[in-house]
Amino acid sequence: MKTKPAIPATCSTSEAAKVLGISVRAAQLWVENGLLQAWKTPGGHRRILRSSLALIVEQQKMAANQGSEEALSILIIETGQSVREDLGEALLASFPNSKIQLSATAFESLLSLGEKTPDVLIANLDTLDAGSLQQHDRESSTSHLAGTLLIALAPDHAAMAELHRQLPAEFILLGKPPAQDELQRLVRAFIQGRQNHRRKA
Repeated sequence: MKTKPAIPATCSTSEAAKVLGISVRAAQLWVENGLLQAWKTPGGHRRILRSSLALIVEQQKMAANQGSEEALSILIIETGQSVREDLGEALLASFPNSKIQLSATAFESLLSLGEKTPDVLIANLDTLDAGSLQQHDRESSTSHLAGTLLIALAPDHAAMAELHRQLPAEFILLGKPPAQDELQRLVRAFIQGRQNHRRKA
């Protein structure tokens, strides 16, 4: 009688990334954030526990079937490709059920956005039109972005004080690149606030 070969208890980062449908870098971030359990070989390679991977896959299936409250639509508008991709991967690592859209320009994002308003908008100030921001400030009560977490990225930390005075009050201004822990705290606070609002409604 033949016995089935034992399935290894661990897998590589690239294999885990393929199973999860994410980039290898995002899988590495999930390990660093504790979403995936792993250990390193003496050669420095990560080995991810298959049990940890299976748990994430199951959570993703449940979220897709039930609609997780933490599922967000996040739009990142950033001209720099590496900054844009790093932000997207870091946010996906922290909020794995989210749908993240990356755009180089505001026009490009509007073409693909359609009627759907994102839950979170992160935009490089270089991509935002000053006239649009002033109009948003005047019409904030009826804005189609009401209920969206608005984060603007300043080109450099030195310009932040002046830029902060020019932005509508709804925008949160962060230096570029933003500190990942600060960005995660803002998004988590937004999720918590939205959940509290839904409970009261």
